[in-house]
Amino acid sequence: MQAKEPSRTDEPRDWLRDRKWFQRLVVWGSLLLIWEILGVMVGPFTFPRFSQVLVSMFAAFTNGDLATLAGSLMQMFVGFSLAALVGVPVGLLMGASRVVDYVLGIYFNALFVTSMEALLPFVIILVGTEFKFRVAVVFLFSIFYIIINTAAGVRAVDPNLLETAAAFCTPRLRVFRKIILPAALPYVIVGLRLGLGHSVKGMVIAELWIIVDTGKRLWDLGFARNLPEFFALAVWIVLFGALSSQLLMAMQERLTPWAETSGVLGTHTGR
Repeated sequence: MQAKEPSRTDEPRDWLRDRKWFQRLVVWGSLLLIWEILGVMVGPFTFPRFSQVLVSMFAAFTNGDLATLAGSLMQMFVGFSLAALVGVPVGLLMGASRVVDYVLGIYFNALFVTSMEALLPFVIILVGTEFKFRVAVVFLFSIFYIIINTAAGVRAVDPNLLETAAAFCTPRLRVFRKIILPAALPYVIVGLRLGLGHSVKGMVIAELWIIVDTGKRLWDLGFARNLPEFFALAVWIVLFGALSSQLLMAMQERLTPWAETSGVLGTHTGR
């Protein structure tokens, strides 16, 4: 029996089904439609409609919400930059030296699994509730992801490469620059991505604790039950975090193309 040949009308359907942008359009469009219907059903006092939130997102350009968020993000970048400047070198040392790992690893691993929110009263006692507090909270929320991922990248270096370098009496500094650092770079960028995501969380939590800037704005909107603007500001925060993560992912693919092909990090984009 002869098999039925696919018709030409099936080709566009198969082409769309294989496109990721079409799949995402269907999924997100469905979710936004459900959001709108749910908002109509429960009422604006409990859950705002997506259309109301969208209008409030555009209104954030004129009502000062984005300006307030921009100030919070600048302070977040200070804490995240400090975490990167400290975390990457420490992670490299921990991965390369058993002594450093033995001395520091147990403390970093313990703090990594500790809820950072539980440490906030202690941070307030140490640095107060001003600018230093917010920087310190962002620093704590992000640094351990950077350290642990960087150290894991150094430990994951192919031992055959190190043995070959030792056989040719390659200087240690050259081994570090040409073998260890390139091999660990994908892990470093993943640690930065994770740290950046948690630094956004740390920024919001810190400002909610002391009720300033974006945290104060969220508190006031929630207390007044102005849920469309509350959700709009929350969406802007989420969009910023997602955009920052995508920028770091693009940098990872550009700087470490071998990581995508080798499957080291599981970041294959499927394009």
